[in-house]
Amino acid sequence: MGGGSFGNKTPAAEFNIYVDAEAAKVVFESGAKLTMVGLDLTHQALAQDREIAAIENIDGEVAAFTVELLKFFRSTYLDVFEIDGGPIHDACCIAYCINPEVFTTKQLHVDIEVKAEHTYGMTVIDYHHVLEKEPNAHVAMELNQDIFWDMLYSSLRNLNK
Repeated sequence: MGGGSFGNKTPAAEFNIYVDAEAAKVVFESGAKLTMVGLDLTHQALAQDREIAAIENIDGEVAAFTVELLKFFRSTYLDVFEIDGGPIHDACCIAYCINPEVFTTKQLHVDIEVKAEHTYGMTVIDYHHVLEKEPNAHVAMELNQDIFWDMLYSSLRNLNK
């Protein structure tokens, strides 16, 4: 989980990549099979009124605590990033591990900027194959909202069984 075509730590860099861009660069250059789940995808999983209300209707302490967290996260995102909804970053990755149909991916070349002052830590995603380099990652593109939220709600309900 990391990266994106925009940043949240700097204007260009996402936090998880930024904090160790050199290591991220090694991973992306390693030849390992990678799926990059970046901000472009996780910002499609926004907990807004409808989603929070659905979780409020689920019995149990975990669901109640989840509602508190989501309300706080939503408020923070609105204050800091002017986004009305808290992205559920980690759950996107877990959902994909359980059911890869939760989002679509596209094979693309991704590089990590480690030399520039203003774009250090940026994930450079070659969406249009301009660099003519071999794809080295499956980049998460589009979240299936129905599958994702059904998985999340179901998981919270199952904690009370």
